[in-house]
Amino acid sequence: MDKNKKIILKKRAPILQQLSRNYNSLPNIQQKIGKIILNNPSKAIKMSISQIAQEAGAKSEASVVHFYRSLGFESFSDFKVSLAAEISGNTFYHVYEDIKIDDGIETIKNKIFSGSIKVFNDNMNFIDSKVLNDAVELIEKSKRIILIGFASSAAIAMYAHFYFSFLGFDCHFTTDAHVSSILTANLEKNDLIFAISYSGESRDVVVQAKQAKPLAKVIALTGFADSPLGKIADVCITTVSEEMNYRTDAMVSRIVQLAVIDTLFTSLAIRKGNTGLNNLLKARQSLSYLKF
Repeated sequence: MDKNKKIILKKRAPILQQLSRNYNSLPNIQQKIGKIILNNPSKAIKMSISQIAQEAGAKSEASVVHFYRSLGFESFSDFKVSLAAEISGNTFYHVYEDIKIDDGIETIKNKIFSGSIKVFNDNMNFIDSKVLNDAVELIEKSKRIILIGFASSAAIAMYAHFYFSFLGFDCHFTTDAHVSSILTANLEKNDLIFAISYSGESRDVVVQAKQAKPLAKVIALTGFADSPLGKIADVCITTVSEEMNYRTDAMVSRIVQLAVIDTLFTSLAIRKGNTGLNNLLKARQSLSYLKF
């Protein structure tokens, strides 16, 4: 068995091919995980590590980790990206209609815009307004807001930092995981962590959010409520997307996350009444010198 693993690690054969060939030799729990992948790979690439572990009846996520490592992958993200690439062939985006390798700019534009409209409608009906309201109340009561988000999520975190600061909130954000970790290690009562990770499995984000508890409250903006980040959060805002993202990084879902930030910002501004309007006016005046 160990020799087979070494061969797999070296050659990295297609995932579905490996599973079909070695299925009968896998331990029971590994067979259950493999069956989930083989039966519906398109569904599997949209599942979190927690969802796969739960559906397979595994005692912990460690079984899934052992599974993808036995196939030669260092991370769950690497495994899903490779699986998506394998089942997609020459397409790399799936939400409304696949984008193909020979599509021109006009076709790509139409497909992405149509897909974006569909995902916005899906999320408008999916996202719970009560959850958004709970998030607004936590932000309102906070003494200080520390935003955490890295890689593509950093853009969303920076956007939130900018607009929440407009309203006079004491916000902190950095793209440096080490500095961010120091911020979350020196929390005070009524501090708030706003953590952003589409997968909910980014180690830098999850570890920092976890170490903030129970002193600080945590708001999570993620694609998976049952992800490690979602489980930590006091309020979990979950977005949905059907993207098949092996050459993209959940492109449309990022736009939806921006819309979520806009919704929170607008609600907070309205709640602040004249004070909120005055804060916005002062902020805009402070930026006026940058324009001709």
